[in-house]
This record gives sequence, C-alpha cells and structure tokens, in this order.
Amino acid sequence: MSLEYDLVIIGATAAARTAAIEAVNLQARVALVLPQSSVQSSSDFYLYALAQIAKSTRSNRPGLQPPSSYPWQYAALASQRLEQQFSPGLLVERGVDVIIGNGEFCRRPQLAFNVNQRYLRARGYLMATGSVAQVPSIPGIHQVGYLTLDRLNQIIVGGSVAFAPAIASLLAQPLPQQKENRKIPLRWAIIGSESIGIELAQTLAKLGCQVKLIVETTQIIPYENLETANLIQAQLEADGVQVYLATTVWKVELENTCKLVLIEDESIAVDEIFIALPDRPLLESFNLDGVGVDYTDKGISIDKKLQTSHRQIHACGSVCGNVLGGYHSESLTQFEAKIAVQNILSWRKTKIDYDSYNNLPWAVYTDPPLARVGMTINTAINSPRQDLVILKQYLKNCPQAIIDNITSGYCQIIVTHKGQILGAEIVGQNAPELIQVLALAIQQKLKIADLTAFPILSPSYTELIDQTAQEWDAFDRNQRQKQSRWRKLLQWWK
Repeated sequence: MSLEYDLVIIGATAAARTAAIEAVNLQARVALVLPQSSVQSSSDFYLYALAQIAKSTRSNRPGLQPPSSYPWQYAALASQRLEQQFSPGLLVERGVDVIIGNGEFCRRPQLAFNVNQRYLRARGYLMATGSVAQVPSIPGIHQVGYLTLDRLNQIIVGGSVAFAPAIASLLAQPLPQQKENRKIPLRWAIIGSESIGIELAQTLAKLGCQVKLIVETTQIIPYENLETANLIQAQLEADGVQVYLATTVWKVELENTCKLVLIEDESIAVDEIFIALPDRPLLESFNLDGVGVDYTDKGISIDKKLQTSHRQIHACGSVCGNVLGGYHSESLTQFEAKIAVQNILSWRKTKIDYDSYNNLPWAVYTDPPLARVGMTINTAINSPRQDLVILKQYLKNCPQAIIDNITSGYCQIIVTHKGQILGAEIVGQNAPELIQVLALAIQQKLKIADLTAFPILSPSYTELIDQTAQEWDAFDRNQRQKQSRWRKLLQWWK
C-alpha cells in the first residue's frame, strides 16, 4: 500500500509535533510517524510537576522518614494533563495523519518510508526523532539497574494511567490522603552533571530523600560561571544534597537489598541510581545507511538549510547533536523544525545562522532557577574585547523580593560601550520569566538605555531588570566624563 504526502515527519518529539502543525498551517498533506520504540512520555513535564509540588510538601526531617508517594502521583497526573495538549488525537483533528509504528527508509523503486507495510512517499522527509538516554559505561551498572528521565515515572505503580479519571479533581484540590501503593526509594545516587540531574537532586531532597550528586567536573553546571555554580550548589547543600565534585564512579554492585556506588575512597549505599549523562541521538533502525544519509555517533550531518546528504531528507533537533551553550534546547529545536518545514515545502530556502540563535533563552529549573540568553558571563570575562561591560544588580535590592523575604539571586547584563545588549543571566525567583524580557530586547536590537525608559510595575520582580539597566547610567556618565577630560587635554596640547 502506497500513500502520497507533501511531508512525512518521523519522531515523537516536541520538534516533530511543531513541524507537523507548521506544515498543516501551510496547507500541506502531512504524515507524522511515531516510532513505538521512541514514543516519548511527558518526562520533562513529570519532573517539573514533581519539583513544583516538592516546594509545598517539603519534609521537615529530610532523610529520616520514608518519602510519600503522593507527590509522585500528583506529578503523573499533572504531566498527563499537560501531555494531552499535544496528543495524537488533537493532531489528527488538525489534519495530520498520525501513524504509530516502527519503520525504515527504502529507496526502491523510489524513496519512501515503510511503516506497518505502508509505503509513505513524499516530497520531503524530516527526521525529528530526538535523543535517548546515554548507556553508561560504568562496570556493573546494567546488572544493578538504573533510572533515566524517561523511566522516572515508573517509580509508582500504575503511572499516570491508573489515576487518569481523577486528573481534574486532583489538580484542583489538595493532595488526598490515600494509602501508599509503593515504597519510594529513600537513598539516591545521581551520576552526571546534566541539568536534569541537578534539578532532580534538589527535588528529591525536598521530598525527604537522601541524595548524593556525583559529577566528574570541578563544578556543577559546568558551562556556567563559577559564581553561579557555587550559588546553586550552596542551595542544593542547604536542601540536603551531598555533592561530590571531580569524582569518578568506577564500579557499581549489589549488596543484599541495596546498591553500592564505588567512588575513589568511599562506598555509597543507595536504593536507586539515576543517570544524568548527555543524551545520544536516536538513529537506530531507520536504515539511514541504505538511503545514503551521513551521520556519526554525535548525530545526523546537516547543512545550514537543515538538509542531509540526501536531498529529500532533512533533520532537526537533538538527533543532529545541536546544542545551545552546551545544552539541548527545546527553543532551538522548535525553531529548526519550522525552518526545516518551510525549506521542504517552499522553493525559497532559509539558512540558519546559529550565531543569532544563541540568543534563544535557556534555563535550569532549580530553586532558585537560573536563566540566561545570548553571550555568557564566562565568554564576556575571557573575551579579548575591550568594549564589554557587565552590569549587575542583586535580587535582595528588588522591592518585591524584599516583600517576599528573598535574598538570594542577581541579574547580570552584558553590554558594549555603545549600549548594545549582548547577553544576560538571571539567578533567582521568576528567572525563566524575566529572561524573556531580555531575550526580546536582544532580538529587537534594543539598547540598554531603552530598558531604563520602559515603564515598570512596582512592586514586581521586573524591577530587577530595570535596576540592573540603571547601572548603565552611572557607567555612561563616567565614560562621558573621561571622554570630556581627554578632549580638554587634546585641546590644551594643540
């Protein structure tokens, strides 16, 4: 059986769904193939919901009592409700032909994607399969067992399906006092410096678990500046996380009912191990070799038009290994998805300038959260450029933070001597929301002086940006005074 489309998209990622909706908006005939082996659950939603409920149900005696399963049930229900917004059913209603099943490319008699004995032929194909958890090379880890983000919701029996009828009432009311349905692991070892592991470590500690965070790098969040990493680490330790820096796990083994994590001079007994290593691109089983698509273990090779070595096949997202400032970014992958669709369906081709896309915002959802956009503080500090200025203001000076009794955090904005905004970093309450303002300012090529002229509600956390921008006035004034003195000196010399 052969079916004809304008575009066939392969993948169960947010980028694949974005591409499908974009193609439908362009009035294209679209098929979205969801490989059974890679249909992604609402893993990110699950962790963020778990972190949110952890803030309100934090144990007063962390690690001294069995953690409750109620927050895990809440997170399962919340993530399922969020995932319903992107369900295959809604995509079908919008005109997308959704096909669930494993398939592969074939090129005879002509290029097609074969899934469930159906040959999907199209003008173009888009690989948006994303990435999967890295298989760790730690001796003994496979025999002992471990968790990754996509399996985190398996901690509770039944997952989100068993509680599906109660979604609306559970999310609208406080958590009910139900009988525990499974014992939650009390002692955890989280191995790796990926941001998802750092977020989970803090969440588990707030839920009453004993957590050991083990990273091989000399600081957590290795791509950030040292001050930021130290601030986040201090908060983790205050919440009860024990952090091991520059530490290598050389073996894992079982002892009775617990798991032993062997590091350099210590043996750590835990109930569960979570792996937070960088993901690897999902490339298996698609017969990319058979149709001449070039790829490496880091991802599919693409050009600036997101085209692979086969002219009809494009790719986007983490399956290409693309990262933003060291991390995978949903913002970047969704931008790529839209451009890839336009390049496939239109004669007019668009090239991606990754330098400009470095201005997309990114965040670590710890407590307090970290968010940044554009040039990083480390880059500015180590840059040979002499015209860079870092403006800084602390959150403790923000009126709303004073009212809320929040003392930790700051805002830093990188500008040139002419006032051009190159980047920003915010650590503290509402940082992911506040960074959007600065991302928009960079995109619209506003200058720092434009921010000081913008009316700000008071009290509000937005005042932190205004207060930081006000630092420009003092710098600009000093700069003008220096220039004036030099002009007078030159006039005197003449």
